[in-house]
Amino acid sequence: MTSSRTFNMTIRPFGDSALLIDIDAGSTDASSDIVMALHSQLQRPRIAGITSATPSYNSLLVSFDSGRVRQNVLSTKIHAIADTIDVKQIPQGNQWFLPACFDQPYSLDYAALEDELSRDWQSIIDCFCSIEYRVHAVGFLPGFTYLGHLPDALHCSRMQDPRAKVPSSSIAIAGTQAGIYPFDSPGGWRIIGRLPFPVFDTWTDQPALFQPNDRIHFKAVTPEEFKKLEQQPALSMIKQARSQ
Repeated sequence: MTSSRTFNMTIRPFGDSALLIDIDAGSTDASSDIVMALHSQLQRPRIAGITSATPSYNSLLVSFDSGRVRQNVLSTKIHAIADTIDVKQIPQGNQWFLPACFDQPYSLDYAALEDELSRDWQSIIDCFCSIEYRVHAVGFLPGFTYLGHLPDALHCSRMQDPRAKVPSSSIAIAGTQAGIYPFDSPGGWRIIGRLPFPVFDTWTDQPALFQPNDRIHFKAVTPEEFKKLEQQPALSMIKQARSQ
């Protein structure tokens, strides 16, 4: 069969029971589109032996049961599936409209960012909230949400000395990315705000609230509004924030 691919793909062993698939489609968004489409295809029951698949910006980690399928056989199957990928058939993730407070005490790095970016805080937040973000990956920490499309004007350095504790649900930026911390943890990204509800719950079937290919918009709220939102049941607020 003649390949109709418009992207480059390499597959290499990642231990004895996993394959790491790297995609290069010319840009981060285009590569992510292919990763998401391939991830969707590999979730189908007809692909025997796969135990999990974890997508990232331009790669996909596929774990498998070596007792059910050999590594070289699975690699051949993945190559064949890649030849038929149609990015128009990528399942759409959830659309989120998230209230967030970017005032003190939730904006831990406002002064450092004003200095580094040479912008006043209001213009930084207006810029941050002006666009839609795409969830490219969930990882590093369980549930840590990596967001693409951070405006060029907000690209910034990481902290030289990371914090010992970043509060859960904190919104952060670093380099060319934005992110959301799932729980209290050390971290070196610049903290600009916080969500008024948890984004990771170990007691649910899907602990991480956000999933790859979700889309996120942020809306700034005042500290007073934030306090009121914190008092609402988390599940109710999450349902309000999510649009299918």
